[in-house]
Amino acid sequence: METILNSFLLKSIIYSLLFYIVYKFVFALCGVFRKPKTKAKKNSKKGYRKPQKNQELVSKKVLTKDEIIMLDALEQVIPSRNILVQVSMSAFMTTQNISTRNQFSRLYVDYLIVDEDYNPILSIELDGHYHKYTQDKDKRRDLLLKSAGIPVIRFKEIPDIKVIRKTISRYI
Repeated sequence: METILNSFLLKSIIYSLLFYIVYKFVFALCGVFRKPKTKAKKNSKKGYRKPQKNQELVSKKVLTKDEIIMLDALEQVIPSRNILVQVSMSAFMTTQNISTRNQFSRLYVDYLIVDEDYNPILSIELDGHYHKYTQDKDKRRDLLLKSAGIPVIRFKEIPDIKVIRKTISRYI
């Protein structure tokens, strides 16, 4: 009886070892037992990974000199209104249609005049020297704003305060 039990135990051990070897071999081929990829080290201060040397982040001015001059002029013309700058269109427009939303989700306006409840009243664009390269994008932006009921005024250069006042007076 004892020899039968020993032979049964021996067979069980051999079968278990064979199963384990085959199991490891098959899954090693499939990559199951590969080392997991190491996660990016976290910066203890910020909680995210530091940019690589070739990806250094630097701050820059929010507005160009011309945009600052234009903002100052707008604030002189309409001091009682809030003027927002470099506003993402998705911040003041929305739709349930994902295809339409994708058309404006990455676009922004130079200046957005809003009422006291921060509802958009008017969009103002200052077209600089680069405008000739972005005309198609600008037309698409204008159509989207118009379809949302937000008028758009475009200036090719910084106009005189009187011109700004006259142009804006139709909308405010």
